Amino acid sequence: MKPIKSSDMAIDTAVPPPAAELAGGRRSGMPSIRWTALGLPAAVFLMLVGFSLTSPVFMTAQNMRNVGLQAAALAAVSFGQTFVVLTGGLDLSVGSIVALVSVVTALIGAQYGAVAGIAAGIAVGVAVGVVNGLVVTWFRVFPFIATLAMMSIAAGLALNISGGSALGDLPTSFSDLAIERTAGVPDPLLIAVVLLVLAFLFLRYFRSGRHIYAVGGNLQAASLSGIPVRAVVLLAYVLCAFCASVGSLILTARVASGQPTLGTSLPLQSVAAVVLGGVSLFGGRGSIIGVAFGVTFISILANGLNLLNVSSYTQMMVIGLALIVAVTLDQRIRH
Repeated sequence: MKPIKSSDMAIDTAVPPPAAELAGGRRSGMPSIRWTALGLPAAVFLMLVGFSLTSPVFMTAQNMRNVGLQAAALAAVSFGQTFVVLTGGLDLSVGSIVALVSVVTALIGAQYGAVAGIAAGIAVGVAVGVVNGLVVTWFRVFPFIATLAMMSIAAGLALNISGGSALGDLPTSFSDLAIERTAGVPDPLLIAVVLLVLAFLFLRYFRSGRHIYAVGGNLQAASLSGIPVRAVVLLAYVLCAFCASVGSLILTARVASGQPTLGTSLPLQSVAAVVLGGVSLFGGRGSIIGVAFGVTFISILANGLNLLNVSSYTQMMVIGLALIVAVTLDQRIRH
């Protein structure tokens, strides 16, 4: 196999990951892992205590279910984003994928039923992921530029298909997904948990999952060792798009309509959850469990600030600042 230059894939290759990191994305004794294992859960606990003291309704069962529902879609998108970031890439098109899948699901679902709508929506989302992966691997376009362009293309498609307005008439069986529960747990949250388990098992025990770590940790070494680099990166973008499609189905069921502007904040929030969860933007390091804590952190923070009547604009500022801090820490750890 012909070696692929690191500049071709725009993935950092400066530091080879140790064997333990390739197997599970962990590096013994590193501050980033201590943050993920101790610091972030401690921050989540302190937020729970703080918001409980400032809002009497925060710890109620109903509000906790609301937090779970709000976290479910973000979790699905963030788990998908994790695959791409682990390769050293980035997918800024996840928000537009959510919008496009929402519109296609509503359009097809209204005419042919919920199953057909879900299948069509996921198929369109995965197709976008395939295009992203091909543009990055075969056309050698930087992931930031490739997915930024796709963000615009997918958003334009969603607006054209829907005519710029919401599409209703979704089957009741599909809309009920947002309110149904299993053993008292909302179904959207269960879907997110299933994705978490599958992603964990894939990255930990499957060869392709370990290859994702290897490609992100050292592209040249991965290529020289016979790993099909282009196929691995393509798979990461397809998995990301699939997870974004699942997140779109969750959100579409919640709003009971196809929304061409759905998911506009998800690119920032998903990257923030991934980086806060200890996944390095340089690739090759991090765990899906840490990302789950990152999602929990952002969801609880947003819910608590809402209860305190803090505007959504201020919440965006807080998340942005948290992202800057996390990236700064990651750079200091790496260098």
